[in-house]
Amino acid sequence: PSPLLLLPLHSLSSPSTPPPLPLLSFYSHSPPYRVQLNTMLRLPWPRVPIKINDITSLFRKQWSETECETRCKLATAYRLTSLFGWDEIINGHITSRIPDSEHLLINPFGLHYNEITASNLVKIDIAGNVIDPGTSKFSFQQTGYIIHSAIHEQRPDLNTLFHMHSAAGTAVSTAVDKILPISQNSVYLEPISYHPFRGIVVAEHEKEEIAENFQSPSKCLLMKNHGLLTGGISVEEAFFLMFMFHGICQVYVDAGYTHRLVPEDKVFCPDMMKTSLEACEMQVEEGLGVRDFQALCRQLDLAGWETGYPYYDLD
Repeated sequence: PSPLLLLPLHSLSSPSTPPPLPLLSFYSHSPPYRVQLNTMLRLPWPRVPIKINDITSLFRKQWSETECETRCKLATAYRLTSLFGWDEIINGHITSRIPDSEHLLINPFGLHYNEITASNLVKIDIAGNVIDPGTSKFSFQQTGYIIHSAIHEQRPDLNTLFHMHSAAGTAVSTAVDKILPISQNSVYLEPISYHPFRGIVVAEHEKEEIAENFQSPSKCLLMKNHGLLTGGISVEEAFFLMFMFHGICQVYVDAGYTHRLVPEDKVFCPDMMKTSLEACEMQVEEGLGVRDFQALCRQLDLAGWETGYPYYDLD
């Protein structure tokens, strides 16, 4: 990238401008591993972040409390996706079913993930009709609707679906036939499902095959030559599984397993996987990924992003 894009924000400021925003950093699966936002930025972000929870009192009269909460969580997931570098400009989708309804929330196709807010998410029904366009001028993308509605229709256990084209995920989906359990990430991912590449998804008739290839109890789908998809009972779970799914793909890339076979002695045995999963489940009574998502939301809130996340008492 151009050296200009790697300059700290304060080096582009005049002496009279206020100091930079508080340092916001995460650990990443890919170099440089520690992603320091506001110091090493891929793009010159605005000095004042676009707040995530922009739901006004007027919207609260139109939307239920659970819808407002879902909107805030989903918008936060889009922002975190960009912060971790999994986004592909405006492509990819995260959808979430509004509790106690058949309506889905999806991103307006035309906004960067850093522009997604709680109020500009588009509300649609399972047939693809727009129920509420949100506050942006953009509608949703048909391809995203077909992939996600195919699964939402058949998998009531998955309220949130997360589909990304991360670099490592796309590389593995292109080079690897089957992901083997070779790192700790794998404990959360099994069983992984697979869907062959049929070109860009544009037709309704393709929904049947997608749903057929992603059946319970699987929550992770490798879309060949395409990308990754995870599902969860909540936004938090779907996000956590995507973090782990992308992580195992990054391990494959870093270890060179996209162009050579994984040695047999590097693959976990089934008993080890089963024992490890049972131990993990005992530690997450409040739901998989909730503690992790809350921790990330606190970092965003400390930096002024206003996630609107309803922090739960997990003690």
